[in-house]
Amino acid sequence: MLHNSALPHQYLYAYRSGECTIVELHGEIDLAATLAIVACLDAHTCRAEPLIVIDLTYVTFLDCAGLGLLCRARRRAIAEHGELRLVCPHPQALRLLHLARLTATFRPMRTIAEATQGWCTAPPIPNPPAQPPTDGRTDRLIKSGDRDGRRRGPGPGAGTGASG
Repeated sequence: MLHNSALPHQYLYAYRSGECTIVELHGEIDLAATLAIVACLDAHTCRAEPLIVIDLTYVTFLDCAGLGLLCRARRRAIAEHGELRLVCPHPQALRLLHLARLTATFRPMRTIAEATQGWCTAPPIPNPPAQPPTDGRTDRLIKSGDRDGRRRGPGPGAGTGASG
């Protein structure tokens, strides 16, 4: 596998390995990092890929915002009929996954080789350009008036022609 010493993105480096995409996360994955990573990770999980592997080997810290990012990536990969596997060799991160009851969901593996068993190698791919954040369920952009990305329609009885 080819690794580039200079990361194209401060927290994320992605490359192809056969028919799958490997996404390495680097450094402290907290709320600030999650906000910086989400658009790039969304770009990797929005297209149909048979397998996406998220590698936490180079992560030095992971909090609940990072767990939310992982859950979002998994949801998006599954929506595209793909599979997401997690490489997580660190005891602290494994403990956090266990406490959040996500070990059965992610079934973390210790190495990329274990996660990509049976897949061939191929040259790296560049990170896709950053996309505006979406709500994670659809491709609608989050607007400042949408608290959780859902569009708000008129309230009950609105537009029925009834006057008060």
